Amino acid sequence: MKYGYYPGCSLEGISTEYDESMRALFAQLEVTIEDLPDWICCGTLAAPSISHLLGLATPLWNVARAQQTGYDQLIAPCSACLYHFKRAAKQVAEDPALRAEVEAVLELPLDAAPPTIHPLELLSADGFEARIRQSIQRDLSGLKVVCYYGCHISRPASVMQFDDPENPQSMDRLLDWVGVQTLDWPRKVDCCGAHFSMIKPDIVIDLCRRLFESALEAGADAIVVACPMCHANLDTRQEAIAANMGQPLNMPVLYFSQVLGCALGLPDEKLGFKRHIVDPVPLMLKKCNQRMKVEV
Repeated sequence: MKYGYYPGCSLEGISTEYDESMRALFAQLEVTIEDLPDWICCGTLAAPSISHLLGLATPLWNVARAQQTGYDQLIAPCSACLYHFKRAAKQVAEDPALRAEVEAVLELPLDAAPPTIHPLELLSADGFEARIRQSIQRDLSGLKVVCYYGCHISRPASVMQFDDPENPQSMDRLLDWVGVQTLDWPRKVDCCGAHFSMIKPDIVIDLCRRLFESALEAGADAIVVACPMCHANLDTRQEAIAANMGQPLNMPVLYFSQVLGCALGLPDEKLGFKRHIVDPVPLMLKKCNQRMKVEV
């Protein structure tokens, strides 16, 4: 299987720890990935706000390049990018005239475009269970977390076609395989506020407050995510969220790739813990039964 890798803007900017830990995890599991050549931004909300055609052509440029390069699947770790890719691909697949119009803009065909998947979809497949379990080098059985999927990894189901849209389990399954305690909680697919962080932060603070309250009620030590926007909203705004809650709040927010990488013994400099606003190192040192090396 030939895998293309689409980092997107966030993983080369605000979420470099996600990118680094994801690449290191793939290497540890002997999954060979190739960076998609000439990739561009997925268009996020800006492109479709200008025109419907631009909102399709922007993500589908990357899909067409993945087809041209001969990838069997294109991996997109950002759930927002993943959504824009899948939404656009579904629309042109259902409308041949629209596909022809987009192909004319791209000057590239879309007749055999490879599917775009999230790393969770790849790694949570049964074929990886034995490989992951056999690679465990650190005991994280004392760590209690809630898995937060956010809005887009599994929804809308007609577009994403992955996991249960209301009660996804892929991230829980992966962390269970390495011994982490994944707790039940009711808000795993609630919205964090997403792009309202820039225009109406009060909405984000209120929505994230509900997430933290629910995580604390469940008894979690940390929230584990698979989306750069979710991580940014939960990690960077804890001071304001704590003020809204009326109590101190210092809960680490970790990418699933960081937790898996830690359990599989990846060097700590590959995990990017030092880039977080809320420092996860004290928690990981406390919960890891095999000593971690921490850079000063």
